[in-house]
Amino acid sequence: MEARTLAEIILKHNCQRSFETRVANGISTLAITQEIASNNGHHYGIDPCQFTDHQGVALTVLQEYDLLSRFTLLEGPTHLEAPKLLSKNEKFDFAFIDGMYTFGYKFIDFFYADQIIKVGGFLVFHDFLLPSVKKIYKFINKQYKDKYQLIMTPELQPSLYRKAKYMAAAFIKGKPYWYDWPNNFCNLLVLQKTSDTECSWNYFENF
Repeated sequence: MEARTLAEIILKHNCQRSFETRVANGISTLAITQEIASNNGHHYGIDPCQFTDHQGVALTVLQEYDLLSRFTLLEGPTHLEAPKLLSKNEKFDFAFIDGMYTFGYKFIDFFYADQIIKVGGFLVFHDFLLPSVKKIYKFINKQYKDKYQLIMTPELQPSLYRKAKYMAAAFIKGKPYWYDWPNNFCNLLVLQKTSDTECSWNYFENF
């Protein structure tokens, strides 16, 4: 369902240029590239471990579906590969953030994605149930509140049992910001960029 949701966004909004962080086994890569290809576009994947940890399986999957020509692997971490896209003034309609889950790496993913996503484009985070990703959303909602709009995905809501489990875990671990579930416990966070307006040079909002 998550892969289908990514594909539906791309198809509905005619996205033609996309990138993702962490290609791994290629499930999301296949879903994204299929629809990008149907829109006559191109997809980029940033992944330092595609061959060292995953034996190139994502590229094999794309080759089986005759989609390899619509995909470019950027073999390295986001903080080294994304600046190359930025320096070439590349612009994208869609980004799927699914890389390292520490707050620092996730922040870097967001920072560069924000620089190269077009107004009207989509920024999607995976594993929204993790504290680091929820904290990134709190940051975006405070610092970039006029630039991004939350898109609800009710079709991805988990069962009542899983919702109760998440709430219990939040209570036990004493993580109050885990109670902030703006997308009704869904594991995907979909944001649409509505503005390119920059904040003043000294702007800061506590998050």
